[in-house]
Amino acid sequence: MKCILALLLCTILSSDGFQINPSIRAGVVVQNQQQKYNVVDRKRDVALNLFDKKKEKSATTLAVDEEENWTDFGKSPVTYAYGAAWLLLVSFAFIFAPGELGSPSDTAFLKSILDNPTAPEGVNPFFFGIFNEFALIPIVLGCTISPRTSDEKNVIPVGIPLFLSSFIAFFVIGPYLALRKTPSTEEQVEDDWITQNIWENKIFNYVTVVFGILCLASAAPGFADPAESWKGCLEFIGSSRFAAVSVADLSMITLILTKEVADDYKIRCNPENQDRAGIIGASTALLPILGTAIYCAARPSLPSAANSES
Repeated sequence: MKCILALLLCTILSSDGFQINPSIRAGVVVQNQQQKYNVVDRKRDVALNLFDKKKEKSATTLAVDEEENWTDFGKSPVTYAYGAAWLLLVSFAFIFAPGELGSPSDTAFLKSILDNPTAPEGVNPFFFGIFNEFALIPIVLGCTISPRTSDEKNVIPVGIPLFLSSFIAFFVIGPYLALRKTPSTEEQVEDDWITQNIWENKIFNYVTVVFGILCLASAAPGFADPAESWKGCLEFIGSSRFAAVSVADLSMITLILTKEVADDYKIRCNPENQDRAGIIGASTALLPILGTAIYCAARPSLPSAANSES
C-alpha cells in the first residue's frame, strides 16, 4: 500500500499540472522590468524638469543682474588702461611729483589768479596760458563723450564728472571712463536735450574754439622775451608740485581724448571712412585740448541730426 501511494505521489509531481507555464513566467518578468523602466523614466523626467527650471531661473537671474549692473569695468582692455592711467597720475601727484603739497609758491600762484584771473601778477605767462586750457576740458569731454553715453538703466551720470573735470580733470574723469557702461561705437543712441542743443550745436562748438584761442592768448605777454619766459615756465613746473601735477593731468586728458575722438568719429562718419578715425584722433594731440575743440567744430553731424535737417 505504501509503495502504491509513493508511486502515485511521484507521478502527480512529475506531471504538467504542477509546473509554471513558461509563457506566464516570461510575462511576469517583462511586466516587472517594464514597471522598473517606468519608474526610472519618471525619475528622469522629474530631474530634467528640475534642471530646466533651474537653468531658466539662472538665465533670468543673469539677465536681471546684467540689467542692474552699473559698470562694465573689465569687459574691455580699455577700462584697465583708463584705471591704470588714473593710478599712475595719483601716484605721481602724491609721491613722485617735485615740490611739496601746499608750498608757499603754489599758494602764491593760486592767490594771484584769484586776485586777478585775467592777468595775475608774478605768474609765468606761458604757464598761465597752459593752465587756462583747463576751462575747455569739460566742454570737449562733453562733446565727445555724451553722444555715445549708454542708454541703459543704472548708468553712472556723466554730468558731475564733467563739471568737476574743469578743476581736477583726469582725477575725476578717469574713474568715470573706467567704470562707465560700454559706450556706443557702431550705432547712434538716443540723444538727450543737452547733447542735441549744446554738445552738437555748431555755433557752440565754434565759440568754444574762439574761447580756447583766447585762453592761449593769455600767454602773449611772454613773447616779449620768449626764451626767458619758456625757461621760467620749465623751472616753475620742475619745482612746483601744483604746476607739475597740472601739466601731467592736462597731458593725460590730451591722450585719452585721442581715443575718445576716434570713437566719436566712428559713429558719425561714412563706413568707408572709419579707418581714418585713429589718425583724426591722434591729430588732436598736436594742439592739446584746443585740437579737440577744433575737431568738434569741424566733425560731421550725427546721423539723426543730419536726417532731421534734410
